[in-house]
Amino acid sequence: MKKGIIFIVVLGVIAGVIFFYLNSKEDIGIAANYPRTYKAFKSNPDWRGGETGAIVPSVYFTGMARQAYESAAAIPDVLDHLYCFCYCAEEHGHKSLRTCFTDGHGSGCDSCMLEAIRARQLHEKGYNIKEIRASIEREYYRPHKE
Repeated sequence: MKKGIIFIVVLGVIAGVIFFYLNSKEDIGIAANYPRTYKAFKSNPDWRGGETGAIVPSVYFTGMARQAYESAAAIPDVLDHLYCFCYCAEEHGHKSLRTCFTDGHGSGCDSCMLEAIRARQLHEKGYNIKEIRASIEREYYRPHKE
């Protein structure tokens, strides 16, 4: 009788460990290294940062920075649906790629500028937000280094 109870207890512990592992494997390995905002972005195909700040006028910039701020001004709603792969959401509290252009951050960050310019190119070709989002992620994603 005691062996039967011990067997059931051991079996229950093993089942619990397996259950825990299967239900938490998303948080193990690579996914555990994803920053919090990126996890939210990845898990919601309709993710939006909610940035409402005004885009800084492009006249304050030259070269690629000007082109990026012009892109941000042309498609701010699209940029608000994009995660910025310089990880400024995690490190500076930015809400989305759009936030990078509500201050001077976007003018000093190649990731921000390239993503904004590319998003505008895709938008002008008729891509929808989900297609732009997938393309930007494919082209600019790099693992986050803490």
